Amino acid sequence: MFIIKKLLGPFIIPPGAFVSLAFLIAALKFRKDRKQAALWAVFGLLMWAAGTRPVGNLALSGLEYSYLPPSAPKADAVVVLGAGIREGVPAPFGCAPLSSTALERAVEAALVYKKHALPLVVTGGAAFSDKAESGVIKDYLVRLGVPAGKIITEERARDTRENALFAKKLCEEKGFKRVILLTSAYHMRRAVWSFERAGFREITPWPSGYMSSVKCRYYWVDFLPGSCDMLRKAAQERVALLFYRLTM
Repeated sequence: MFIIKKLLGPFIIPPGAFVSLAFLIAALKFRKDRKQAALWAVFGLLMWAAGTRPVGNLALSGLEYSYLPPSAPKADAVVVLGAGIREGVPAPFGCAPLSSTALERAVEAALVYKKHALPLVVTGGAAFSDKAESGVIKDYLVRLGVPAGKIITEERARDTRENALFAKKLCEEKGFKRVILLTSAYHMRRAVWSFERAGFREITPWPSGYMSSVKCRYYWVDFLPGSCDMLRKAAQERVALLFYRLTM
C-alpha cells in the first residue's frame, strides 16, 4: 500500500495531475490524430520532468553554489534582505508572520549575530502589503535574542535593486564599509551583482536556505512529478538577473 500511494499520489495531485491529463488526451487522440497525440505526450513529459527533483536540483544548484558561507568573515555589519510577509493569517506572537524564505533569513541572521556580534542592517519595505517587512523581521530577531539596539531597519526598498541602493546610503551614514550580505542562496548572485553596482566594495556573501545539493542522493520517488518550485525559482532568478544587467 505504501508503494502504491507513493506511485499514484504524484499523478493525482497538481502539478502531476496535469501530466496525467496530458497523457490521457494523447491516448484519446492517438487513433485520430497522431501528431496532436505526440505533442500532448511531449507536453506531459516536459511537465513531468519540470516537477522532478533532479531537474530542479540541476537548475538551482548553479545559482546556489556560486558562493558559500564564509568561515571567518571580516565585516562591520550584516545586511539582511527581506523576502515578504504573510498578511491575513494568525499571528500568535503579536507580529505578522514572515514568509518561509524571510523566516530562514531571519533565523540565519540571528545565528550570525550570536556568533560574530555584528550590527544587523535589515532592508525591506512594503512592496505588496501595508507593513514594512524590515520592521517585522526586526520583531522576530528581537524575539530570537538579538538586542533591538543592534538592529537597524531600512523600510523603503521594494526589490533587490532598491535593497542595495538604500542599504548603501544607510551603511555610509553609519560608517559601515565592509558588510556581510545575507540572503537566500538562490538569490545571492543577483544580490551581490546589485550591491556591487550600488557601490559596495567589500562584500562577504553569506547564503542561507539552500534548496539544492551538489552531492544529492536520489530515490525513485524523486523522479516522479512533484513541485516545480526549484525550477521556478531558478528561472525567476536568471530572468531577473538578465533584466538587472540590461537596465542597471
